[in-house]
Amino acid sequence: MVRVKVTMICMAAMALLVSCGLDGNSFRIKGRFRDMQAGELYIYNLNGDHARLDTINIQEGKFRYRGETDEVTPYILVFPNGVEQVVFAGPGEDLEYEATANDLKNYVVSGSEENHLMNKFREETYTLNPSLTTNTARIYIKDNPASPVAIYLFDHYFAQSEEVSDTELRELLKVLRPRHPHHHYLLDIESRLKTTARRETGKTLPDVTLTTKDGKSLRLWASPKDYILIAFWATWMPDGSDFLWRLKNTLRDYRDNGQLRLVAVSLDVERYRWEDMIRPDTASTYITHCCDGLGFESKAIKTLGIDAIPYYILTDKTRKVLDSGEDVDQLTTMLQKNIH
Repeated sequence: MVRVKVTMICMAAMALLVSCGLDGNSFRIKGRFRDMQAGELYIYNLNGDHARLDTINIQEGKFRYRGETDEVTPYILVFPNGVEQVVFAGPGEDLEYEATANDLKNYVVSGSEENHLMNKFREETYTLNPSLTTNTARIYIKDNPASPVAIYLFDHYFAQSEEVSDTELRELLKVLRPRHPHHHYLLDIESRLKTTARRETGKTLPDVTLTTKDGKSLRLWASPKDYILIAFWATWMPDGSDFLWRLKNTLRDYRDNGQLRLVAVSLDVERYRWEDMIRPDTASTYITHCCDGLGFESKAIKTLGIDAIPYYILTDKTRKVLDSGEDVDQLTTMLQKNIH
């Protein structure tokens, strides 16, 4: 799953590649790749309602990115192959990033205490298995509760994991809350944890309004007679088209019986890319494509508690959740069980 957290991305454009000095809440990231001359990657931040997404162009192995933030915030770099990296940026900071394209997991960011701490965490966990890495993250959170790095580790290794118990989540939140009572990122994680409960099997989802390709508003559950499969995706996902193709192939046996609708909700900001991708479905009657260009900042996305893609939710005729996740094979089993 491409974790675009979570949660939290406003797909508004920013004018960032500026070379002038820093002032106020501005920060700058100067990047260098040792083995890549040109390319493109995405960047977004995890600062709640202030989250943004933009594209960074790499030329002659270098890039410059400038943004604004009023508190130390994790920014996520997303590469075309789906690899994600985190850089912490704060007001007035001038950061330097260095990486090797052939080993993106092993990168270094300098210029702040937070990035130094995160570099250290990556070094310690580089060769560890997932279980030991999670345990190391737990230790870092408890040893460095005042650092924004602790919030990120809590989100990445605990809040986003379905295997972590509610008890442990509450215990770790007790460690972080007193040190970050007003930090937008932590407040957003807590809100997301509450919203995620809405997607649990057996829960009834709130109704939402989506925007169709022609700009019209569509109430998701306007028709009470249909089962609905809601698929969340984006063209910038490395496997975006494959995820949609697998869903459509899975629904082949159900799409003509009039009981099931597929609503594909795109989190794209560049609508022309989205429109090019969905053009083959123009004549389809069982699939509805929607996109409002706001990504994770879409009101519908927030209401449904979606913080990562690809993702799907299958509901019955009363908006009750029958299944959710990203496992298409699991979805096939649920369809066979519920729709005849």
